[in-house]
Amino acid sequence: MKIVITVLAIALILVAVALLISIRRIKILEKGFKRADETDKMTGLLNRDGFMEQGQLALKSAQNSGELMALIVFDVEELGRINTFFGTDAGDEVVKAFAFAAKAAAGKNGIAGRVNTDDFALLTFCSGEAEAQEIADKFRTAVMGCLNSDTLRESVNFFAGVCDFDGHDDIYTMYNKASLCLFTKDSNKRVNYFTRDMENSMVEKELLRSEMMTALETGQFELYYQPKISFKTGEIRGLEALIRWHHPTKGFVPPSDFIPLAEKSGIITKIDEWGLFTACRQSKAWQDKGMRPVKISVNMSQAQFYRTDVYATISAALAETKLDPKWLEVEVTETMAMQDIDRTINVLGKIRDLGVSVSMDDFGSGYSSLSSLKTLPLDILKIDRSLVCDLDENKVSKKITNAIVELGKAMELVVLAEGVETRGQIDFLTEIGCDLAQGYFYSKPCPAKDIEALLVMPLIGQPIVK
Repeated sequence: MKIVITVLAIALILVAVALLISIRRIKILEKGFKRADETDKMTGLLNRDGFMEQGQLALKSAQNSGELMALIVFDVEELGRINTFFGTDAGDEVVKAFAFAAKAAAGKNGIAGRVNTDDFALLTFCSGEAEAQEIADKFRTAVMGCLNSDTLRESVNFFAGVCDFDGHDDIYTMYNKASLCLFTKDSNKRVNYFTRDMENSMVEKELLRSEMMTALETGQFELYYQPKISFKTGEIRGLEALIRWHHPTKGFVPPSDFIPLAEKSGIITKIDEWGLFTACRQSKAWQDKGMRPVKISVNMSQAQFYRTDVYATISAALAETKLDPKWLEVEVTETMAMQDIDRTINVLGKIRDLGVSVSMDDFGSGYSSLSSLKTLPLDILKIDRSLVCDLDENKVSKKITNAIVELGKAMELVVLAEGVETRGQIDFLTEIGCDLAQGYFYSKPCPAKDIEALLVMPLIGQPIVK
């Protein structure tokens, strides 16, 4: 009997031991699975979830010890372009180089992770902006040391956003603040530090972004018009329609504040469409009043040109307003036109077939080739204001401007100079045979009611509105 009891006891002990071993193995496996779930497969670094979890633990430790820490987010610049032009193997090489640099920068005490396809995060001990810059410099050196070709080294770069630990923020808040630096970055600085002003500015921009559609629906936008003046006769030969925003509480919102936001959010296509229809409607209304017809130009954004059927939109605007197409002009920038030259030629050709004029805006500020330029269906060439502004004292600007005017004449185009503000500029532009002027010397952009009086009078080369 005693032998049976002893055997049973031993058996129970063995079962218990086996069960404990199984439980331990299960826990080890679970830990392994969790570790796998928190690891980026390509680089071996922590992924976003793993970085956030480990980072939060590190912040709690720093909070107790009072140690200074910072979170740095490194954004690989144009990784998609590298994959496209150099191949995915080259893109993978870049990613692995950044992973190596992040791991090296983290050392034994820091935490590194790949938190997005082209973003790497580093939580490390850091005593201020100077040290963060030093870390970024070493990071760059490490990246370049991992790349095998000079071509790839020249193509790879990054921006870094830095946020110090204030003793209170959690890891998610710090990450958002560091990432905010990448959205509001100074393009002249590779390392951008989070500040409260930056956060306030971003909040203000987001508020403006959310209010733009309401502004469009409630009539807060208005078109102003700036005259284009003939150097020969002093008469108004055209008007450029420019959008203005009268905010109910903020007052006048400068275009430089809201146009870039509208472009990023996609609302710009709706604003452009509204501007086109409004300009056509206004032009027809002036003609119906018996006023002398003048051509009105509207600006076309890159989003409108490449994401919408702009030909159909223009056709619809002309049909609805019953405006003769010869009184409408669309403006495309040099940079925008050259992005997809074949598509540009096709779309602008169809627009010109309607009888609408086409002008190239900001000419001289981009990098268009003459071989491409000669194939574009254009009517007007607008010399960029950056060349016009220093014609009075800059001999190089004079030579370039003169060359552009000669080029325009050779292509049988009308040439217009933007940003004309001085008598010296007018004298020089007249001398070299420029056709039209646009700028504050003659008139700032004006509401429609103020333009009406100007449409009935020659300007005789004199300023009319200040």
